[in-house]
Amino acid sequence: MMVADRLRTPGIWLTEQQTLALLDDLQILRVTRPEGGLVTLTRAGENGIETLSVTELKAAATAVLAELEDRKREIEENQFAPPLEADIATSDEKTLHVQYAKRDDQLSRQEQEEKERLLREVAAEIARQRLVIGGMNYLQIHYRELEPRLAQRDVPLEGVTGKRSEARLVWTKGIKSAAIYCIKESAKPVNAGRPGVEICREFFEKYRLPGEEDYTPEQLYRNVQQIRLLDRAE
Repeated sequence: MMVADRLRTPGIWLTEQQTLALLDDLQILRVTRPEGGLVTLTRAGENGIETLSVTELKAAATAVLAELEDRKREIEENQFAPPLEADIATSDEKTLHVQYAKRDDQLSRQEQEEKERLLREVAAEIARQRLVIGGMNYLQIHYRELEPRLAQRDVPLEGVTGKRSEARLVWTKGIKSAAIYCIKESAKPVNAGRPGVEICREFFEKYRLPGEEDYTPEQLYRNVQQIRLLDRAE
């Protein structure tokens, strides 16, 4: 069996290829395990090069996931919508003014649409954080087998300093290939419902096109649309 076809590890639904793709998405420049210690990640962060362990990244994703689950429950209970109000008589003949969340059948059409949109967004982000946790688990278990491939994808750190906008990787595959990359990103479950132009903006946050400094995310998105139209025509 080829390395790329290695079976999934029981309890971890990611494959090796998906884990390596996740490292690219997270802008992980290097993965090491110093002197047999914790698996350590080097990435291009908001303030330049950051180093953290797989355990730390997994803990951060777990904390975000807990917040997202709470947010999902709030949306499901319709707490995002303006509450209803009522005056309730108490046993001592006084009136108590209360507010309470709407039932689903009390939501307006616009509120129902907003609920569906919010649930899609939070579901996509929950899937994203679970993906991160799954990938970090895979790295911890399979680091030894992955080490040769991780070494091949190491990015030289010289010159990758400063803020993220200055730490972008060089995209050498051309504009058409960049558009196809954005199409594939849009098709991922974690990006369901997101505007295509937003995916293109994220591309430029991660990569720069040498010789195309004036090329914009909007222009890239137009290329994406052209490719999709051609595919439909065929």
